[in-house]
Amino acid sequence: MRQRLIALLTAAALACAGAACSSTKSSVVDEGESAAPSLLIVNGRVFGAVGADAVLIAGHHIRAVGSTERLAVLAPADILRLDARGGWIVPGFNDAHSHLRSGGQALGELSLDGMTTLDQVLAAVKSYATTHPTRPWLTGRGWLYDIVPQGSFPTRQQLDAVVADRPVVLEAYDGHSVWANSQALKLAQIDARSVDPADGKIVRDADGKTPAGTLLENAGAPLYDAMPEPDRATQRAILQAALEHYLKLGITSVEDFEHDPIAFELYAELASQSALPIRVSVSLPIEGNLDTYELLRQKYATPFLRFGHVKGFVDGVVESKTAYMVSPYDFSGERGKPLIPPDRLFALVAAAHQRNFRVALHCVGDGAVRLALDAYERAQASKHKPTLRHRIEHIEVVHPDDVPRFAALDVIASMMPYHANPGGADPDAGVWSQNLGRDRLRHSFAWHDLLQAGAVLAFGSDWPVMSADPLWGLAVATTRQDERGFPPGGWNAQQAISASAALSAYTLGSAISINRQHELGRLAPGMLADVVVLAPEVDIEKPSTLWRGERVAAVIVDGQLRLGPTTRSGTLPATTTTQPASAPVR
Repeated sequence: MRQRLIALLTAAALACAGAACSSTKSSVVDEGESAAPSLLIVNGRVFGAVGADAVLIAGHHIRAVGSTERLAVLAPADILRLDARGGWIVPGFNDAHSHLRSGGQALGELSLDGMTTLDQVLAAVKSYATTHPTRPWLTGRGWLYDIVPQGSFPTRQQLDAVVADRPVVLEAYDGHSVWANSQALKLAQIDARSVDPADGKIVRDADGKTPAGTLLENAGAPLYDAMPEPDRATQRAILQAALEHYLKLGITSVEDFEHDPIAFELYAELASQSALPIRVSVSLPIEGNLDTYELLRQKYATPFLRFGHVKGFVDGVVESKTAYMVSPYDFSGERGKPLIPPDRLFALVAAAHQRNFRVALHCVGDGAVRLALDAYERAQASKHKPTLRHRIEHIEVVHPDDVPRFAALDVIASMMPYHANPGGADPDAGVWSQNLGRDRLRHSFAWHDLLQAGAVLAFGSDWPVMSADPLWGLAVATTRQDERGFPPGGWNAQQAISASAALSAYTLGSAISINRQHELGRLAPGMLADVVVLAPEVDIEKPSTLWRGERVAAVIVDGQLRLGPTTRSGTLPATTTTQPASAPVR
């Protein structure tokens, strides 16, 4: 009963995060805030506060929200002022699901984003090899499954034709498949004698033995093991590039899903150098040692670095039919299978739950979602029952029968709206939609259905699988259309949600998902001062303004101006124009 009450209160809080729930009366933090006012943002549109146009910051916290006239009385005459020029003032975005080291590395690798044919990809690989003659391994990411006929995968011979003298390793856009040339397979010792791992598959030639060049899920692990490991300084530089990339997008906090506890050391080293510009929660694999995790959780419990979730992979992806489905894929008897056997999954979740670790489970297919909900339900029914909110990641497809279970079990729906970018006028022509079939498409990326059923949504990006830009995600969430307005009327538009709900999922919802809703995700007195000022040309209620042009004008993290003007003139600078990359066709 208590959990149900919490879920209802959370739903109300999310609803009130929208513009309709606040009054025009100024609100001021209590006298416990001792820091002197240090920053006054004026002439904006404060998200979540009807009639308010200003935010006053004192130290690390928001001191007051209200009118410019009222807050100016509370501020010193020489206070730093930012003139929002009519732009939206919003809570800092919190990316609920990212892979920062992979993303930072991808910034310096070959990008195949937007390439829709095999010829384009191969030409890019050849050009990259020519312009990087000294790189011992050629790596990149972003290829789409649709560059080859449906039901097939790209081959080693195709890569050999453009680069044969050096290893080439290319991740698919979703990170669940990897394509390699013969030299890379040889160095990784992947050959006809190699056995498929339990949680992966080697695509093979017609002889049923020889690796064809594409490896699904963890079958690609030997490739990564064979690559030289970057030194510590290089790893820090990669991570710092990723963090700076996030800051420019208005993301002030992030949950980084990592595979190695060394990530904590790297973040701590950056923090010691004052080079950690945003807040980070680090999550590690559920199969790891919980005693070690407990030590990390105690050691890293600062305002800028802390332990997040323990994560498990329940299934793969729809394109390769490794996502676990309730019913078989269309035109196929395959359903996929759990990457973790159910009994093992139940045991892992129960152990984490009893140790008070929040769990996040990767579930793309509706069968995986159901299995994860079953695991959480069992854990909550155990004798040791801490109050925990667990999460399910991705939820590309959910069975209608399981939608109400999210609120009933107080499970957070952690989803990535930009994954649902239709990517053209006919999104159902691609392998993703073809594999699912028409009946299941109505229940794909079901943000509206989950919200209506009382679930808490937490939005993220899964970067570098997709763009980390929260405004692009906001546009897709509210329209179910791509940057060109395709398809007309939206793709499965019944699952679109309001701008207020989508922005709340990127702020308060994702703060709830890391148990920081009491200090992040809202613009209110006493909350930590993580604030973003959007350019005046950007209107969160007009999706066409979210794709390009001046968008993020200023970013404040922990009360400090991290991006934007440094004078007291109140003038906000223009930001760099960015263009969305073409998304996978769904």
